[in-house]
Amino acid sequence: MGIPRVPAAIVLGLAILVLVFVQLRRERPGAPRLSAQEALLSRQNEELAKLASAAENGTLLNFKGVLIIVDQVLVQDLLHAVTPFEADVGNGFRVRIDSADTAFGDGVAVVRLSGTASVGGTSVGTKVTVLGAIDVVKLDTKSNILQCGLNVLGVEAENATALGRNDPVGRLTEALAHGGLELLIGSFEIPVSVENRLSIPAVESKRLQIAADDLPLTVAVQEIKVFGGRMWVFVDAALAPSERRLEAKS
Repeated sequence: MGIPRVPAAIVLGLAILVLVFVQLRRERPGAPRLSAQEALLSRQNEELAKLASAAENGTLLNFKGVLIIVDQVLVQDLLHAVTPFEADVGNGFRVRIDSADTAFGDGVAVVRLSGTASVGGTSVGTKVTVLGAIDVVKLDTKSNILQCGLNVLGVEAENATALGRNDPVGRLTEALAHGGLELLIGSFEIPVSVENRLSIPAVESKRLQIAADDLPLTVAVQEIKVFGGRMWVFVDAALAPSERRLEAKS
């Protein structure tokens, strides 16, 4: 699944140039806050550099264990099922989300939430778009749930003055990033199917005898890669230590 070395090198070089530009802007005294689109571009270029390097080295899909593939359409359908949703997100802001879209590409699993925001309990507000990136937190094998965290990249507002003064978009972004988004959408969970036990059936024949056994597995998310409209979740699986095997060793 490799890609030609020259295109990979070009992608990597362009990504590094963009990252250097963004970093210089961040470090420049008095530089304005990055917009939501600039923050997304920065994150995408960071991940593209990693993907290009992995593709060139032939390690894009090398894994040992279990591979879970999550399609962007599935995540979008899950979000559509719970919209609209509304909550006070902190710093005096109230946000209502009416629609959600997803785009899994360029190394980032992007979630775009669109709705309205108001401040101080007023009915007057403005249209906003919240850009977030999915980060896998952990896999709960008991409930077969992939528990995900949504990292806020930024917020776009159609009319920022409707939300107050002194960088209201920045204050709304901060509120969402520090617990407000969790208040808004609650826990973000994706149903998957991963067995957490390995059942070995009994075998009794003239030449072979194997006792039945039920072995627990430890399953943990190792990393994720995002491209082609999908999130590729790499999961490590191993036999968990049991009291019976520990006693046998001793």
